[in-house]
Amino acid sequence: MEENNKTSFTKHIFVCTKCTNDNHCDDLNYASDLRMELKSRVKTEFNTKDIRVNAAGCLGVCNEGIHAVIYPENKWFKKLSKESIEDLISHLKSSP
Repeated sequence: MEENNKTSFTKHIFVCTKCTNDNHCDDLNYASDLRMELKSRVKTEFNTKDIRVNAAGCLGVCNEGIHAVIYPENKWFKKLSKESIEDLISHLKSSP
């Protein structure tokens, strides 16, 4: 099988929307809502061909709240909330 390392986007954002241990997770419906809100903001503020927002399974840090991670820079946002989405958007605007 041949690997294809080329993608049409420069950044990939994963938002935790599934937890392996519900005792440590925030409301998973809220996590899905956050991902949809982030996806909408990215769509309106950026070229969506450059940035992709995806749901992720458990990122392994459930005890620290809902997380998002941006690749390729491996930038993590913990305790994600509607208010902190602005911080993530600001990061995207300031990073190459």
